[in-house]
Amino acid sequence: MVRHAHCVGGSNFHLQFTPAYRKKVFLESKVRAVCKRQIVMKAEKLGLAVFAIEFAPNHMHVFVGNCRKYDVPEIVHDLKGSSSFIVRKECSRELSKYLWGDKFWSAGYFYEGIGNVTSSAIKFYRELAEYRVLRARMNAKTPIHENFSNEPHTQRFALGSEHQRGRLFVKSDLLRFFIIIYNYYI
Repeated sequence: MVRHAHCVGGSNFHLQFTPAYRKKVFLESKVRAVCKRQIVMKAEKLGLAVFAIEFAPNHMHVFVGNCRKYDVPEIVHDLKGSSSFIVRKECSRELSKYLWGDKFWSAGYFYEGIGNVTSSAIKFYRELAEYRVLRARMNAKTPIHENFSNEPHTQRFALGSEHQRGRLFVKSDLLRFFIIIYNYYI
């Protein structure tokens, strides 16, 4: 909850931005670092609180709070606009193999209003997103790539017959997901 002169409340959002053509630009560490720095800098200028920024190869999640003065399209416009300009300027070599022209972000975005943002809530959203990606990859029979969270990389291993079908499992990710779901509903 945030206190202001005449009101008390919270306005927090989970935002997801996708690069143009859904290219995997966030495989590049420099692109991730510059984008994160610029998003945080612009959010501070707007007076927003950035609770977390998480990356996947082809999209990013931003958890922002203290948004009472701005509507969602205005926040998205400011964050995507400033980050696009700076990332294209500072990472042109890294982006040249993924993107062309003056476009960095796709036109769309995802947003969801969330209640009190705590570290456990952010972890839950991140684990849920990782589980969805993991489940989609297992269904598509494609290998699991690098874990892009800020936590140390989890150990990957193959399970007998599942490995023969081309599926890789992340033991600790699945275990953490089921523990979180169990604790959430119990």
